Amino acid sequence: MIKNKKKIGFVIGKLSSGGAERVISTLSNNLIEKFDITIITFYKSQPFYNLDQRISVVHCEEFPKKSLSTIQSIRLNYILLKKISKILKTAHIDIAVGFITSANILTVLASKLNKIPSIICERNNPLMEDVPKFWVILRRLVYPRADTIVLQTQGIKKIYKGKIRSNKIVVLPNPISAELSQLRGSNIKREKLILSVGRLDKNKDHEILIKAFSSIHPKDWRVIIIGDGNKKKQLTKLIEDLNLSNKIKIISKVKDIHEYYNKSSIFAFTSKTEGFPNALLEAMHFGLPSISSNCDFGPSDLIENGINGFLIPVSDQEELINKLTLLIEDKNLRNKFSENAKETTKKYTSENVIIFWESMINRILIK
Repeated sequence: MIKNKKKIGFVIGKLSSGGAERVISTLSNNLIEKFDITIITFYKSQPFYNLDQRISVVHCEEFPKKSLSTIQSIRLNYILLKKISKILKTAHIDIAVGFITSANILTVLASKLNKIPSIICERNNPLMEDVPKFWVILRRLVYPRADTIVLQTQGIKKIYKGKIRSNKIVVLPNPISAELSQLRGSNIKREKLILSVGRLDKNKDHEILIKAFSSIHPKDWRVIIIGDGNKKKQLTKLIEDLNLSNKIKIISKVKDIHEYYNKSSIFAFTSKTEGFPNALLEAMHFGLPSISSNCDFGPSDLIENGINGFLIPVSDQEELINKLTLLIEDKNLRNKFSENAKETTKKYTSENVIIFWESMINRILIK
């Protein structure tokens, strides 16, 4: 047991089922042996992913509060800032780590108030994400004051070149949860199932998968889309209008997603833009032959076209139809992609990524 362990405070809006939440959970579970971990959430929420019982989770507010004006939004975030700052002080946190734009900004400011270092993690494509102008301005002003900003791809690093000192920028991919890795099946019987995982919003572009599948009608094949979001009703209606309700299902808030990774035969990822595609990484780790849009950023970091998967132009329904047809009809090609995909994702396993995180945190702490 390490005596007098340094204390890390992770800051995020809530511990729901998203990609950032999974990464925080994975990092916390792996770093708990070397550090004391506190996760600070804006609002009270039941952690979606399993957490080591030694990890402390504290919240600033019981429930989210809606702001009806810019002034009210500033006031609510000022209250959050004060509460985050107080938690950092009370818990004697040595370094704070923020995830997602608003949490990043509040983390840097609260850290400055407590005279401790901060790390912020940018999860999305800053050129495309739907962030209010108020937060965009704050991000431009506050991000350079963090000790380190963690980005997920070299492509996103180029966007920040000239805006943040290069010695403050670190490119680190998402770790694949060790718990998830252990759930990969061996000698499994895959079903004639095409899987897609992602928020049900306009950016994920699930419509082209639904329409592509309706064009090819492969015998005995089905589609499962796992996700939740503001386009769920619209997508459900599209499925109904195409008379595919018995072939395409939308399932929300799946806890045991490994079951779907294990039993599916093809993974389809149709995003228009990404920060880093967690779901695609996980699917490939489970050996799923994948077709992905070649969007900014992330898919091309994972897929070598024609070797371990297919990359297609963004929103290209015809090309999606072509590549789906190829994989459905060619089991040998699916097997080739499967083996190569698993090999590709080895460097993303939690034990490899955690080594870099631990080194980075220690380096900042001894400055």
